[in-house]
Amino acid sequence: MKKGPDARNIAVWMVRIAWVFLALVPVPIGDAVAASGRTAQVVFTLTAWLVWVVGVGAVAWLSPVSLTAIRSLAPLAVVGLVVATLSRPGLAEAAVLWPLVAVALGVVAAFGAFLPDYAAAHVQASAYGAETRLPLRVPVPQIAPIVLAWVLAVGSVAALLFALAGEVWWLAACFVLVAGPFVWVAATRLHRFARRWLVLVPAGVVVHDHLLLAETFMVKANAVTSVRIAESPGEALDLSGVTRGALLLVSMREAENLALSPYLARMLGTLDAVHVRSYAVAPTLAGHALAALTKPPATT
Repeated sequence: MKKGPDARNIAVWMVRIAWVFLALVPVPIGDAVAASGRTAQVVFTLTAWLVWVVGVGAVAWLSPVSLTAIRSLAPLAVVGLVVATLSRPGLAEAAVLWPLVAVALGVVAAFGAFLPDYAAAHVQASAYGAETRLPLRVPVPQIAPIVLAWVLAVGSVAALLFALAGEVWWLAACFVLVAGPFVWVAATRLHRFARRWLVLVPAGVVVHDHLLLAETFMVKANAVTSVRIAESPGEALDLSGVTRGALLLVSMREAENLALSPYLARMLGTLDAVHVRSYAVAPTLAGHALAALTKPPATT
């Protein structure tokens, strides 16, 4: 019997509908820069449509790559819509209903893109066979660098657009040299956070996290003695990178070799190669992970 839509499907379709409907709302982006000339109208209108089209591909195709894309573009769309709305000439006299609707849709898309269930849908779409992939929460110390990388990338692209809009071609050429590397570095660094997950397979449990681990860490199913949810790691090795919320503690029958990244080794003040009997990770859906790990094997 087919079940009703789960939380992942709801999150996916919420973002899809909000993003697609952005194109149906009559908010002419070019009006905000009409006084700056035809070139400015063309540059910012084409950019807005390009962002929307790329976003459509990101919400339609579920994968870690598209998750990075929509999480980068949705906040940009909100900022752009707010700026365009406030910059429109005669805003006090003009009807502001549609601009507000557009901003609201952008906020819904951005909010939904950062929901744990939405991330889980994208991550699970790239799984192989019987894998269950659960995203890991972003370490708190990494939030500020993420925001800074996004701001620098968006700022460099905005500077390029304004130079093009003003027909200052030499300055635009300079900003191309700046914006390209900034966007590339930001994209690769931000994408790393979309590829951090806990993998549950019939053979065991795998931590896939190139931010905190030097290599993927797998424990065979028969080597796991207990799995539980806790508020702190206790004596277990903390592989969460310092996060808020529930942790998943995995205990093992015997000590296993674990290779830490230089970043986590410095954070924990330990060697980059350690022996552990238990470890703690921070999946965004810790309850789902616990249920999957403790689920009894199917009988025939």
